[in-house]
Amino acid sequence: MVRLIEAVKHNATFLRAADGDAPSRRIDSGRSPFRRLALAVLLALAAVTTQAGIPEPDLVWYGKVLTTADNATVRLTSGTLAWRIEPVSGGPAMVFATQLTNLNGQFSFMLRVPCETPEPGQSASTNIVNLTAPASRYRRLTVMLDGQPLTLIGATNEIAPTFADRGRTERVDLRLGAPPVDADGDGLADAWEMQYFGNLNQNGAGDFDGDGVSNLREYRAGTNPTDPHSLFEVVEISKVPNGIAIQWSSQPERRYRVKRTDSLVTPAANYTVVKSQVAATPPLNVFIDTNTLGSAQFFYLIEIED
Repeated sequence: MVRLIEAVKHNATFLRAADGDAPSRRIDSGRSPFRRLALAVLLALAAVTTQAGIPEPDLVWYGKVLTTADNATVRLTSGTLAWRIEPVSGGPAMVFATQLTNLNGQFSFMLRVPCETPEPGQSASTNIVNLTAPASRYRRLTVMLDGQPLTLIGATNEIAPTFADRGRTERVDLRLGAPPVDADGDGLADAWEMQYFGNLNQNGAGDFDGDGVSNLREYRAGTNPTDPHSLFEVVEISKVPNGIAIQWSSQPERRYRVKRTDSLVTPAANYTVVKSQVAATPPLNVFIDTNTLGSAQFFYLIEIED
């Protein structure tokens, strides 16, 4: 609203200046085609402003798209992702699309969901999520990759964004195909347990190879739970009382560099170095970033130094 109003004021000022440039040619404002055209433009702009609410920062969803190939978990990085969002109370469904990519070597996609705050007495925009009080509820269960259904992994099927969620970033991982069978409900796919253990006797909290990384974390990371020499992976990022704790699997005689950014779209080369020459403490390194004021979120990269 403010931007459109400012644009109208700017146009009006420009038109007055143009009239003043030619004092020797007096034009009847009621008959001037230029004046009528300017009036039509201003009326058109004013009409546009009555059809939309107040623009708000987008919701940002990012994550991995996973599938299973040759009994291994694979992260997909190509294809078109189409996400259908439906108002629970009824109304037209919205579809937002984005291309899969290899996002910073960690994720598969980033999707922006446009939002606005409706204005009383005005028609809400289409294909946009409304921020209201009380919050409106939306279903986000239907996700497709090149026409094939995806399932949400550990994320809610419904959202109810409030004004406090302006610009909120949320990780939502997706899986191609039906969820894997987990008959014993331990969070580990039965086929994965049979592949590595030969039975279903292990559980997610266990650590079969004693490398300090639980079976569940190895399952999610796609590493071998029977091999203590785990692949280099960020295991967990979590808030702690004095900052943010980053955990990653490490190997002997290595040194690491911790980098971060407050924007998911920042190229990896432009991440800020938080700490260099971090000595390995295998099998697991833990670094606490205590300088986390000034931003609501951070994204981290761990690099092996030469």
